[in-house]
Amino acid sequence: MNSHSNTKTALLLALNGTEEALQIILAKREEDEDSFSLLDAQILQVPGKSAFFMIPAIKSALDLFDYSAKEISHIACISGPGSFTGLRLTFSAAAGIISGNNALVAGLEYLPLLAAGPAKFTNQPLWVVTHSRKMQVYIQGFKPLSGEEIFPEPLTPVLPVPAKEALDIIRSYKQENAIVFGSGLTKNKSFFDEFLSANPHLSTLPQRFNSPAIPDILELANKAEFGNEMPFPLYLRGSDAEDNLEAITKKQGIPLEVARKMLKDISPV
Repeated sequence: MNSHSNTKTALLLALNGTEEALQIILAKREEDEDSFSLLDAQILQVPGKSAFFMIPAIKSALDLFDYSAKEISHIACISGPGSFTGLRLTFSAAAGIISGNNALVAGLEYLPLLAAGPAKFTNQPLWVVTHSRKMQVYIQGFKPLSGEEIFPEPLTPVLPVPAKEALDIIRSYKQENAIVFGSGLTKNKSFFDEFLSANPHLSTLPQRFNSPAIPDILELANKAEFGNEMPFPLYLRGSDAEDNLEAITKKQGIPLEVARKMLKDISPV
């Protein structure tokens, strides 16, 4: 018997599949509370295998506290930009749960979450640079925190650009100092190491800042507007299948125009 059936508890599930680290967070908010408090957080390093781990990990978290999926009242999906497959998986899992229990849902932007951690301890501008594919990154700049802010104000929108163009964007602001960090640096290490070495006014951060902190995800979820409509993932670029369609169709012996029509038919509007 479920011990929570007679209590009025809002149960939050937060999912992040934007990069290699799959994050699954379970939190609750009692009737007399105004924010969610952490119950369980899992960080799974399963690149390319999230589909096999996501649902069992969610079930494990629920089982640990004697909850069931039907009791999830809120779902927060990190909306990207990031891995096309990871975003599809987390949004599909959320949609499946919502179809069974009418939970409310919200999308949380990824790069502001990454900026929130270091913004707390520095008064320097931040450039978050995350991996898209080889020598391709997502970049967004942020101002230092001011006043009572918790999340820094953006300097730029999030931009999907070649790594070389990301350098031009950072240079264009002519800042006396700034911090540049994220998985884009890790995945293109020698390229960004050379750039940072040539620009000593710029500094970087350890790789532990390449994933958002659990408290920051909860903080943003507490401020989010939840509703009944599924948010849209921030893909910002085509999937690998779309970008490599000509090579794939040639290998499969499918006419390119036929493949484009097939892809259009199965893609969301």
